[in-house]
Amino acid sequence: MKKQPLIIAVFLLAAAILMLPSSGFSAEKKMKETILTLDYTPIKIDSPPCSTKIAVVKFTESSPIKEIGQSNLFKYIPSIDVGTWMAKSLYTQLKSEGYNVEYFETMDEAGDNFIITGVANKVYVDRPGQMEMKYKVQLDGMVTKNNKLLFSKNYISKQQKAFANTGKNAGKLMSGLHDSFGLFIPQAIKIINESN
Repeated sequence: MKKQPLIIAVFLLAAAILMLPSSGFSAEKKMKETILTLDYTPIKIDSPPCSTKIAVVKFTESSPIKEIGQSNLFKYIPSIDVGTWMAKSLYTQLKSEGYNVEYFETMDEAGDNFIITGVANKVYVDRPGQMEMKYKVQLDGMVTKNNKLLFSKNYISKQQKAFANTGKNAGKLMSGLHDSFGLFIPQAIKIINESN
């Protein structure tokens, strides 16, 4: 009779030991969130002159972008919402080129100005290891005037690198905007000049 409680106790202890590694493993597997600071530094873009006032309006997001990448340890969370980052970066770029530009949160606030805006489709960094990196920045750039769409085009910048010095994660996303703006801004300004 005394053997049975001992057997049950040994069985329960063995079961508890077997359960520990799996719960410990799943806790290790859960990635921590870290904030990725999204900023923008203008570059030189060869675009035509334009004296018309331009409004830049906050980009919408095709679906809410709450996470902008991961490494083997972290999930990257944006420091500001991606639509705001793209639009304010566009505003900064246009201002640095000498255009008469103003930033607005909504289309209504922008009034009857020529409006440059867009849709943020994808912003993502994947760092599976220290030696490799993939990034993708995808947006739709648009020009409107008086609620009429004058121009719309999809821009994608993506890159895959496999070497030790892959650079800063946020810097790669900024270079994705540089690629896209280098194409989008001259086309947008050309449309504004032709429609003026």
